[in-house]
Amino acid sequence: MRDRDSWHHPVSRELARLWDEVPAELGDVKPSLLCQAELALRILEHIAPDEPARGAYVLFAGYDFAGARGHVPTLQHEVMLLAGRHLLWHLRRGRAWERTLETYRCLPDRLRAYEVAALDRPARRREPAVASDRFVVYDAALAALPPLARKALPLAPPGRATFVDRGRPTSVTLPKELRPDPVPGHAPEAGRPGKGQPLTIGRTELLDTARWMDATEQANEVENPGHWADRLAELHIFPRDADGLGFSKEGDLRLVGLLHLAGMVGAGKSTLMTLLAVWGARRTPALRTTLLVGDVAEQLRLTALFRDLGLPATPVLGLTTRETHVQRLHRRLASRGVHNLLDHDDPGFDHLSTVCVVDALRGTEAARPLRFADAPCASLYPEKKRTQDAGADPGALPEPYRPGQRHPSSGDERPAEVKGAPHGCPLWYVCPRHRTARELVDSLIWVANPASLVQSAVPRHLGDERLRHLELACLRSDIIVVDEADSVQMKLDEIFAPSATLVSPGPESWLDQVQTHRIEELCRQGRLPLTDQEVERWSASLTVVHAATDRLYKLLISDADLREWADIEYFSPWTLQEKLLGSWFTQDPESGPPDGVSDESELYEAYEDEAPELESDGPEVDAHRAELTEHFDNFRDDPLGGRGPYGSLTDELVRLAQDLLTTLSTSDTRERVLAVLRPLLAGTPAAARTQDGAWLDLTAGRLEFMLLLSALHQRLDRLVFLWPQVEAALHLDSTGNELSRRPPLDYAPLVPEAPMGNVLGFQYLPDEREHDGEGRHSGTLRFFRCAGVGRELLLTLPNVGADPGRGRRGPHVVLMSGTSWAGTSTRAHVVAPVGAVLTPSPRSLEAVSASEFSTHFLYDDEGRPLSLSGTEPKARPAACRAMVSRLGSPGRGGAPSPLEQELARVVDSRRRRAILLVGSYKEAHIAAEVLHEMERWHGRVRVLTADDADLEQAVRGSAPPRAEADRVTALRRGDLAMFAQDPTAEILVAPLMAVERGHNILNAQRNAAFGTALFLARPHPRPDDLALAVFAINDWATRFARDEPGLAQGTFSKLVTTAADLDAAGLAFRHVARAEWRRLLSRRYIYSRLSVHEKTSFTWDQLVTIWQVIGRLVRGGVPARVVFVDARFAPRTAKLLSPGAAAAQLPQDDGLLTRLRNVLAPYFTEGSPPPDCPDPADPAVARLLYAPLYKALRAIEHHTS
Repeated sequence: MRDRDSWHHPVSRELARLWDEVPAELGDVKPSLLCQAELALRILEHIAPDEPARGAYVLFAGYDFAGARGHVPTLQHEVMLLAGRHLLWHLRRGRAWERTLETYRCLPDRLRAYEVAALDRPARRREPAVASDRFVVYDAALAALPPLARKALPLAPPGRATFVDRGRPTSVTLPKELRPDPVPGHAPEAGRPGKGQPLTIGRTELLDTARWMDATEQANEVENPGHWADRLAELHIFPRDADGLGFSKEGDLRLVGLLHLAGMVGAGKSTLMTLLAVWGARRTPALRTTLLVGDVAEQLRLTALFRDLGLPATPVLGLTTRETHVQRLHRRLASRGVHNLLDHDDPGFDHLSTVCVVDALRGTEAARPLRFADAPCASLYPEKKRTQDAGADPGALPEPYRPGQRHPSSGDERPAEVKGAPHGCPLWYVCPRHRTARELVDSLIWVANPASLVQSAVPRHLGDERLRHLELACLRSDIIVVDEADSVQMKLDEIFAPSATLVSPGPESWLDQVQTHRIEELCRQGRLPLTDQEVERWSASLTVVHAATDRLYKLLISDADLREWADIEYFSPWTLQEKLLGSWFTQDPESGPPDGVSDESELYEAYEDEAPELESDGPEVDAHRAELTEHFDNFRDDPLGGRGPYGSLTDELVRLAQDLLTTLSTSDTRERVLAVLRPLLAGTPAAARTQDGAWLDLTAGRLEFMLLLSALHQRLDRLVFLWPQVEAALHLDSTGNELSRRPPLDYAPLVPEAPMGNVLGFQYLPDEREHDGEGRHSGTLRFFRCAGVGRELLLTLPNVGADPGRGRRGPHVVLMSGTSWAGTSTRAHVVAPVGAVLTPSPRSLEAVSASEFSTHFLYDDEGRPLSLSGTEPKARPAACRAMVSRLGSPGRGGAPSPLEQELARVVDSRRRRAILLVGSYKEAHIAAEVLHEMERWHGRVRVLTADDADLEQAVRGSAPPRAEADRVTALRRGDLAMFAQDPTAEILVAPLMAVERGHNILNAQRNAAFGTALFLARPHPRPDDLALAVFAINDWATRFARDEPGLAQGTFSKLVTTAADLDAAGLAFRHVARAEWRRLLSRRYIYSRLSVHEKTSFTWDQLVTIWQVIGRLVRGGVPARVVFVDARFAPRTAKLLSPGAAAAQLPQDDGLLTRLRNVLAPYFTEGSPPPDCPDPADPAVARLLYAPLYKALRAIEHHTS
């Protein structure tokens, strides 16, 4: 995080001496606001002096409005805009900037350095009477990036210190003998070893590295050597040709800034990534490399690999999920047959320690061990020494300790909550919990996952700088390699736009599952957990959330006008409050809808000890509206009155909210609402309308809706906040609390705001399929936060560690994946041009090209094709059982079952294994049990389970656990690579998305262990998943901002240049983005309802998933056999091939399989490239990545049973 406050201190301190000249109505305004307004105007003066002052805000949103209008001709101008984004990102919303500018105009003339005659006219500089050198300060702030934000953490001195344990103060005595010396920190501003110079890595250097690795592993007697030289021989690097049209000649790997390195699945990207890291660590001077991989299990595996080679490698691990990952590792070891915890000695535990040394110092008075989350690593409060009472005998012995007896409180006793400044634990420097953080300082290889890199903070014991690990990696690393870049892109989108389907028709909604789990868990434990205060609070919050949701659903279902008023795009207590007040007071019709959130800091996570300070941008113009706004704001913060009473109208609003949640008579409650509404309207322009009964009733309904939504929102926030504290007591799923994770505030200036504006709110989507006899429709209620275009962080990683104003270069970033070039896919396609491709050897490519695709449709007794995709959720378990039963059962007369037939078609007997792909872990469990009960497959089936699943209750909703001998054997996802080591396993049943990426399942010959894969379901996402809309709007924004052709809205440059000024350009961009966002939110993500362009994007999304799964079968350069069992892959073909059907010609265009072939066909057609190709090399990339897939799709065969 950069320091965005210190720059103005020389000016603001000078202004503060004369700030008493400011009018009383501007009393809340601080000198910093004047400095910020003038800095924005100074930027505008430098780059576009003739632009109206109103348009400055668009410069800080992260989109190149200024460049598109030709206002950024030099590097100096680029640096100004970059520095301005860091210092003024909070002014990037039009309304916030307009109010700031209006307030600035009201300040005394002699304090101001600019004359703003009108917002739609340029600001003119004048010589200020106070702080006359302020422009020197402003220009210095814009000459380079701000320095890193700093805040020192003092260490707690010896003696007694207080900290919080389970919400209550407790204390510990720190002995003076235990004061280890601090260790050196990262020094992030010292630069990186390679100074950012371009790097060229030749094949000879890679080969030398591979041979050294082989020799070292042999000398160290590594159990599973990598055979690196052999693996290097199987991969080849083809840089982009000079003409930019293809990749025709093998060459060196050149790293300069960002390199998008695409490679066919199985081409050896993981091998190259490992070789690069080792090459950098052995070089002189040694280079630091950060590897970004998929999950913690892969982090630990790679770290062990590098350490076996004697190289300093360390995983980047956050603390918030440490317990979860420890449990997963224990469970993986237990599932391998190591049941005694004392035998769990995996090296990964060294990096996942949960020890707290302070816990051991608490003595015998501590009745329970300290919880992991309560460790006072940076939250010790030293106690002041108390003076001895006068007249007390210094030699008197203390009173004997009597258990259970409370001493009377004295006047000098500490209050219930801790006071003072937090201090760091002095034992941090030797604490096992933080061993990994300390080792990271000197390690040359960092291994991270997206969440740990983006969200975890650098420990304050290692320096005063306030940083996240991603910023630190970009500042200290020479090379950053992003494995599976398209998957990381999707994860970044989700980090910056978390969402949840709170309620939807059917049993799968988040809120219903949490409520069901709470009831089951409290019943099972006799409600004993409720004696814990935090469990009680969490349970009470859930009760309110559920009650408020039910009341809101009743209103949304029954009142179409209310649905329209709330808005399908999004609604929140803040936006509804603004709409209500806007309808009561005169509102500018041109102002558009309210901002998506009252203050953008609500969307981000600040450091625990640094809550963002809200700065006033000036008073509300209308005093009465300001008064009502204050009452509503107080109510939104405390809708059920926990911190009241307030002695104002806020108390009335609180009582109404409580009434609405508990009433049994809606008519009586409406009367009480009207009784409060009339005083609220008194004195407003709308007061005259109170005689209109219909309008008053309509307004009362809207007020009720806003009050209920405020209660839901506040208690939902408490629910997710308390989740980690009650997770263990109620056996909650840690992965089910995505809403509690917000993107760190550090990235607000780095990530462009969402194109429709950053928003926080709810969305209600009616579902025409769910209705009652009277025609009333149910719907889906979703909650989301949009805090920026997450994928842009991936594309701008080289800039995060750069400072062009000081001549400092950023790291070299390599984006690698087999599917990061994916046509019009909204999820996987990375818009950075492909700079090089990775291909397997000609031998491997020939073998992979021999892969075969076929269908093998199954039918019920009446000849109807069996399918799992598209089946209603309630019917899916039965459909899954029917399909798998038919698949595994012998045919007539004892003929081999369809599954046996497919295994027999695998030529290589060492690969005669099959993976069955279904839609979820629950379906995998069902399918595996069906097969396990058959004599032929008994004991030969394995089912994939989540790493953190309790195998006694691995799948919610499944049947009660049976005796171990009767249960199918489970395989943890983190142990997937070990499947081939099981000599009796022939079949693995797994969720399709769980094996899509990151797992190489190899046999002893280092070839793919599976010879065939059977798709029992299509990889279709849930139609109500809000993440699909987030992916789509972010994909649209990145393509539109880069002027890609083929978009309905044209290009960004044209939109900006045709606008009258910067403000008009910003409004035009926001208008088209909001229109696209509304369209995406209102659509049903069902193929038949999509537009032609969306159908192509949908198909590319499916292609990426299917090809990634197939990639597990071609490792080692071997052919794959892929069987599509679900009839929905080609529904008309399946019907024509059904038993007893008349012979007919099969359709040429049918279902997903045909569409997969059709989206690839234009890139394999000789002649002109496909229309709207943003990059002339796209056809060459498509052929290099997807040639085996296209060949197999064209030659697909059909089988039936």
